[in-house]
Amino acid sequence: MACASPLLAQEVKGTEASDQGGAPKVISESGGAAIDSDSIEEVTVTAQRRSLETALELKRASDTVSDSIVLDEAGKVPSTSLLEILQRVPGITINRVRSAGSPDQFTFEGSGLQIRGLSGTKGLINGREVFQGGLGWSDIGPELLKGVTTYKASRADLIEGGVAGTIDLQTHMPFDFDGTEVSAAVSGSYGDFSEKTSPSASILASTRFDTDIGEFGVLVDGAYSRIESQNSFARFQPYFQTEYQGERAFAPGGFFAGSDQFERTREGFYGAVQWRPTEELEFFHTTFISGRESVRDSQFISPVSTSIGLADGSVVDDDGVFVRGSIINSADPAGGIPVGSTSNHTPSENQARDFSQGFTYASGPWEVRGTYQHVETESHTSKYGISLNGPGVVQQYINTTGSGPRIGFDGSFQADPATTGLSNFAWLNQDNKARTDAVTLDVSYDFDNGFFKKAAAGARVARRKESDSFVGTWWSASGRGWNGVPQTFVATAQEGDFRLEEFSDFFKGDVDAPTSAYVADPSVLKGSQLERVLNTYAACAPDLPVQCSDPTQSSYLYGNPVDPTFGLQPSFSTTRPDTQSAYVMVGFENTSANPFLNFSGNVGMRYVRNEVESVGNFVFGGGATYYQSLEDAAASLEMIGGIDNLEAWREAHPDEELPLTLTSVPSSFDRTESYTGDYFLPSFNIKFAPFDNWIFRFALTKTLTPPNYGDIRAQGNAGISSVENPYGGGSESGLPGIFSGYGYTSGNSNLKPEISLNKDFSVEWYPSRGTTMHMALFHKAIDDKVLYNDVDYTAADVFSADKPMSVSTDSGEMVFVNGPINGAARINSYKTSTVKGIELGGRTYFDSLPGRLSGLGIDANVTYIDSSAPDSLAFDMTGATMTGLPLPGMSKLNYNATMLYDWDKFSARLSWQWRDRYLITTNDSSTTNSYSIPGSADPIQYSLPVYGAADGRLDGSIAYQFTENVSLKFNVANITDEITEAEMEVLPGKFVTRSHFISDRRYSLDLGIRF
Repeated sequence: MACASPLLAQEVKGTEASDQGGAPKVISESGGAAIDSDSIEEVTVTAQRRSLETALELKRASDTVSDSIVLDEAGKVPSTSLLEILQRVPGITINRVRSAGSPDQFTFEGSGLQIRGLSGTKGLINGREVFQGGLGWSDIGPELLKGVTTYKASRADLIEGGVAGTIDLQTHMPFDFDGTEVSAAVSGSYGDFSEKTSPSASILASTRFDTDIGEFGVLVDGAYSRIESQNSFARFQPYFQTEYQGERAFAPGGFFAGSDQFERTREGFYGAVQWRPTEELEFFHTTFISGRESVRDSQFISPVSTSIGLADGSVVDDDGVFVRGSIINSADPAGGIPVGSTSNHTPSENQARDFSQGFTYASGPWEVRGTYQHVETESHTSKYGISLNGPGVVQQYINTTGSGPRIGFDGSFQADPATTGLSNFAWLNQDNKARTDAVTLDVSYDFDNGFFKKAAAGARVARRKESDSFVGTWWSASGRGWNGVPQTFVATAQEGDFRLEEFSDFFKGDVDAPTSAYVADPSVLKGSQLERVLNTYAACAPDLPVQCSDPTQSSYLYGNPVDPTFGLQPSFSTTRPDTQSAYVMVGFENTSANPFLNFSGNVGMRYVRNEVESVGNFVFGGGATYYQSLEDAAASLEMIGGIDNLEAWREAHPDEELPLTLTSVPSSFDRTESYTGDYFLPSFNIKFAPFDNWIFRFALTKTLTPPNYGDIRAQGNAGISSVENPYGGGSESGLPGIFSGYGYTSGNSNLKPEISLNKDFSVEWYPSRGTTMHMALFHKAIDDKVLYNDVDYTAADVFSADKPMSVSTDSGEMVFVNGPINGAARINSYKTSTVKGIELGGRTYFDSLPGRLSGLGIDANVTYIDSSAPDSLAFDMTGATMTGLPLPGMSKLNYNATMLYDWDKFSARLSWQWRDRYLITTNDSSTTNSYSIPGSADPIQYSLPVYGAADGRLDGSIAYQFTENVSLKFNVANITDEITEAEMEVLPGKFVTRSHFISDRRYSLDLGIRF
């Protein structure tokens, strides 16, 4: 299944079947002769050991720097994540957060993938592009695969798109088998935290037969996998500047603590048909369908504030950064820090459909290949959440030392339905649809003899279209009194809508939950409940559960009938990234009596044209009420009789905003952007074999990675930014904030691809069957690196034609308030980024040991990476620009070590994976904002780097082959029950804990059957 031929067509060719359709063959670089893995030294091995050895032969025969994984039936684990399989490949790392956009949310199956620290990875299935739109690595089940090849260097015939490298997932074809074969696997997986068992199953059936019009092969492969898991989390707010014992200090603005319940169902179907009418001609068709549904339910408390002080007895370090102690509300010590609580329900659906067909015609030295591929992907994600606010807690205790969270209240807080009221909603739907149509044609010619062995040329045209839409709100207020609709409290809410969440078994019982809190019941958090929820908790009328202050009046905050947009502008975009590419490549080989002149390789050039057009709308959010200045805020309070008269004024002026305020008016306009670029990507790969069992490789290649689809959408949004009003308790009283500018996010359709010049050198030693050691040096110089950086404009600069407007409460006039853009966007860096490092690895079995001990073996690898790059936008908690940041996703050091045991019918594995700290993002919404120091209205903007902390994981398995056709395997994932952590860099070089997560230790039992 690895690409082992010196020249590979656009549709990457996998492992070829032997004449008997059994053991795989590898196409060597010595004139295309085959190496039959069964002809190598005969050793009695288990199926798992045999697949390891086959993978080594594929790596050895490859004409570029690569690694392979062979997934045979005996080692197949239906419920295993594909990412967890890939992370065992040397140089590959994965993340345990849901995505770079969600660094505060955990996923036990892994998310982002890096090769040698870089995230620009090209994903293929059977050599054809499929990873796009809403499809991700977690959507593909390993049950449908027979192998994986990771290309760390490139060739001219590989589809462009992987600065980091290319990962090709290979599926079975009917002609891989001799005659008819049926195999199946079933699995049960148990999580010790969720205390639930989840089933998985897969079945493959293949047959081939002769007819009057040639040989046919038919294969069907189906898979089903369901996982239920649970996790606890504690997440600390940014460390806000305050004063302690007369000195400047930085303390967390509180914490979030709660739990998630997650359920994922993945279904897959793969079908393949092959037809060989003559010895020279072969046709194929494949259908690949993968569907994934998931539901995440979350409940958490959030005692948070930006007005933070420290209680006596607290401890700070030499930089004034909080270590342990109690935090208080510096603006209102007696009122305490308000305790919020939230419950969210987040369902999502993803589906990918790939229909590919093609032919191969081989006659004499000529070979012609052609394919047509049609791919459709769809994803739909919703989020339904309700937040409540309760009474304040005077002090909350936090200790950041040690492992795991140590948090609590001073004992004065108790959840009370009479004082816990509704605060806001998150109610939204996001949709993504994408399609690709691609045509490839490749022609190659084998030379009989001479230095040049093969010449190849090919072309590819791909047309893509992606459509995205967003409807709903991330935050909209419920009835709060100050907005004209009375606030509802849990004690007076509809029966069954809310429940007391006690956060039992918090961190598996090893940590006491800070408190219990009221949250929305899951029955309320459904899309079908929108009308009832808004008419119950965001409206008042004579015939509704809540009456207005004047019982004869009606007020509907979000329309009557209910408006699912919450009065906000929906956003949409349609992006068309098209690609035309062509390549030429020549393979060569030299045989000489001088061993240092025995070499083979290839040289080629690939031309790529990228054309991007995007149409989207730019949305200015309305409904934000604010003061233009602190002076206006003070004058407004004076006009109503002071802060103590605020509630009385509101009762006397229902549905009115405070004097001297402004309210933003929603608006939207369409825009179209386009970009065209031409790129030439040369490649040179050479392989020396001067001694028996030694291989030296060198590759000089240029690769590109286009921007993510989400980064090139011509859609954007902006809204009023404000800092908390220092008068009267701030936002909890509903007092409008003080204008600080405009928040701004936008795609950039003019983003250029990242271009990397790559140099790779490797030494490989294969002293015996199944044994190898390797060293690889690599260096990448990346131009036009896509970074997140500051937008240094004023609103008048950005909105020259369509300006965001606000309405004056006093005059009713529409006004434009100029101010700074507090935002950032993806840009191409004008500086070159460099990535360099070394990779060491090896695998062996100790066959010289006596008896059963000879089944012992080890497989280990380590990668060290150094990099220099332009900085992404980041500000510390003083507002100072941060420099010297690493590239996102890059760990300086990572390693894998697996103890192997294979003897007769018994196999066992014990595997440890570890990676160093790595940057996740600098622009997460929850660590990017502005605040004011108590007593000052001057805003301090912060945008903190969030890191994944150094992390290790131990997994193990034991397998037994009862007969040739029946095997049983027991797996344990996360044996040591690790707590995963994230960190914030609040000051240069000062890392503090951002979050703790703990999830299931997972046990599974897998039965494999072959008929």
